[in-house]
Amino acid sequence: MSQPHDPTATVAIKDRVPFPKKLAYALGGPVDILSVWVLVSIAYPLFNMELEMRPLYVAIILMSLRLWDGIIDPIMGWISDNARTRWGRRRPFIFVGAILSALTYPLIFWFPVGLSPEQNMFWVIGFGIIFYTSFTIWAMPYQSMLMEMTPDYHERTRVTEVRGYFQALAGLLNGWIWWITLRPLFFVSEPGTGELVASTANGMRYVSLGIAVLILVGGLIPALFVKERYYEQVRKHQKKIGLFTSIKETLSNRAFLILCSFTVFFLLGTAIFDSYGRYVGTYYVLGGDWGRGAVFAGWGTLVYTLFSLSFIPLFRRLSERIGKNKCLVLSVCVVLLSAGSTWWTFTPDCPWLMLINTAFIGAGYAGLWLMLPSMQVDVVDYDELKTGERREGSFASIFSWILKLSFCVGFWFRVPCWS
Repeated sequence: MSQPHDPTATVAIKDRVPFPKKLAYALGGPVDILSVWVLVSIAYPLFNMELEMRPLYVAIILMSLRLWDGIIDPIMGWISDNARTRWGRRRPFIFVGAILSALTYPLIFWFPVGLSPEQNMFWVIGFGIIFYTSFTIWAMPYQSMLMEMTPDYHERTRVTEVRGYFQALAGLLNGWIWWITLRPLFFVSEPGTGELVASTANGMRYVSLGIAVLILVGGLIPALFVKERYYEQVRKHQKKIGLFTSIKETLSNRAFLILCSFTVFFLLGTAIFDSYGRYVGTYYVLGGDWGRGAVFAGWGTLVYTLFSLSFIPLFRRLSERIGKNKCLVLSVCVVLLSAGSTWWTFTPDCPWLMLINTAFIGAGYAGLWLMLPSMQVDVVDYDELKTGERREGSFASIFSWILKLSFCVGFWFRVPCWS
């Protein structure tokens, strides 16, 4: 959504978000990244490459968890919108969801040794559903809270900016996960020979415990230190609304539908492209060397993170001058430039050229993930003008469902080429 842009305009004191509260909210950002993307990043190296699970089974795991997550997101968004407690609409769920998520996350990776591929698949799906149910209890209220922190157009982008720094750092850890799991600390004995060998499966068991601690700490901080700005207004004047009525009203918002449509087509393409890139990089450029593949994944994430951190403040300042819509278009162009560059950067003669491609992705995604959440908040204000209701949870959940639908379709399209 657009509005006149004046980079010299000051934010009203009552609409400013103090930096400690920005920081408290931002510390929840890594929880979102680690909870969702570590499993996606490690799935094929772990289940396909090491455990020799068919790519179809890996895709079924990822699709099943994304679909379940998408089904319960709107329900949780509706529940938090209609909650009326002495602590607010969002904070109680964030508090409980952080604890449940930390307790259930490691269960995904602690499957017994010696299971068949089918048994491993059902284990991961079963405990994954338990975890993602817990995570949704945390995630939907957390994402909704962003929309309640300030009514100022540019201050919202600044809150998103601070969160973006922490999410980029969490992404750096995610990029090195495969490499970390292959360290000698996690070696296991080879059956029959007794030789110690690297094991991503064993490594993920213990890495998952560390991630659970990060989920607990980062997940609890927003519940303890971030205030819900509009809660008293909602509690006194807004009636509870039915689930299907809320979804219907949300999907009747034209500006929101445009934002969702853009997100679907863009993420569908990038979901397919990113995954192909991992396989092409490992098996074509690096000759199928898992060790080198893990190292390049780590260095690529470092480059991605450095460029992302560098471009987040640039896009934030640029948005205050030219508007969020134009910044979003610019960031997409940078990502498309990254895709086009693979014709020259994915070559066995010089594997390090792949990092150029990663640099463009880091720069483009910095703008993309800065603008999309901020524009989503603007849509909520537009909806309030039309309906007189604050339904942050409904918008956060539908948008989350759109994201997951895009990735699910992307997972399915990968299967024919890898089976």
